[in-house]
Amino acid sequence: MSDIVGDFWQYPLREGDTLASHEWVELHIHKLLTSRFLAYALREDRRADIGTALILWSECYRQDPAGTLPDDDVELAQLARFGADVEGWRAVREGVLHGWRQCHVETGGQMRSDRLGHPFIAEIAERAVKRKKGRARSREESRLAVMRSRVKSKLKGIAGMTRIANSAHAVDAITRWLDEHGLFVNEDNVRVAADAVAGGPRVVSLGADGETR
Repeated sequence: MSDIVGDFWQYPLREGDTLASHEWVELHIHKLLTSRFLAYALREDRRADIGTALILWSECYRQDPAGTLPDDDVELAQLARFGADVEGWRAVREGVLHGWRQCHVETGGQMRSDRLGHPFIAEIAERAVKRKKGRARSREESRLAVMRSRVKSKLKGIAGMTRIANSAHAVDAITRWLDEHGLFVNEDNVRVAADAVAGGPRVVSLGADGETR
């Protein structure tokens, strides 16, 4: 996680690193049950703050970037289920947001400072985003592997291209060219792709029927 230096904390995730489609994140029960937040909320008879905090902890993972909250009381009141009762939210804000602090988020190469982050929650969010990206890469590699297999099969059926079919590098280059251009894996398109990656003309066949356009 990015270090916090003085009042400056660059959040470890950038704008666009989200978990909106995910239904679960880590919950560290021991850390929660032994936290200063819980101890003081119970000691000061602020049990309602515990539920509100849990709501915001859940909501923060649906934000952009994941694990942050807007530093705006109107928006926070909505997320915390206070609705239009902004004053009611403000009355509990300090206790509910125990451990949260302003953070700087990278957005298109610029820094914005209108978000709140929690150091421990940021670690959980960062791991979750890495897992999400890892799964996406795995799905993409599986898709390309199937496509490479089809390209290799088509190459073997084209006269004079058996040698190319036996080159993993050539098959990969042809596959990626077809993928980048959004083309079907058919004989005409494979021929064009083979010529293209070898520096030949790039006249493409766009249709599933193989008709050159």
